[in-house]
Amino acid sequence: MILIVFIYGTIKSVVHPDVQHKTQKADTTIILNDTLSLYYGSYNRTMKLWYNLSIINKKKRLKVGKGTGYNGTGSELFAALSPNAKHVVVDAIIKGYVHQTDQDSTLHENYTCAIIDIDKATIIKQMQQDCDGAWNKKNQWVFSSGKVVFSPNKEKQKNRSQ
Repeated sequence: MILIVFIYGTIKSVVHPDVQHKTQKADTTIILNDTLSLYYGSYNRTMKLWYNLSIINKKKRLKVGKGTGYNGTGSELFAALSPNAKHVVVDAIIKGYVHQTDQDSTLHENYTCAIIDIDKATIIKQMQQDCDGAWNKKNQWVFSSGKVVFSPNKEKQKNRSQ
């Protein structure tokens, strides 16, 4: 069971004056299990995305993706926790307007997802085509076609060889 809690606060404007960058403080928590939650610190009403993801693990909050490409991506609050609670898949959506002229702009959207290591709050894998999947009993992310996209055992071996 996943519980989503919304608490809205005051509006704050980010450095850019564009409407796409205006977020409002919105302490939003997705409870994954008894000790794990995802926390989003802000919401952009225009883009309809939540931002500033952290993992709350046993009441300790860790910012996700600090200094990585995950920064700037938003969420529609999708989350899938692995059976052993070591990894979580979240949506990672990039939305923004490209301004051809002052009067003309086009909204661009890029829908991706990320597998996050819960203990380290780091992104292990970012995907685009393989987001439509689920965790199996071996804690592997399996694409809807049946192809194993992520296996924690292979990831450990890869990290040891680097």
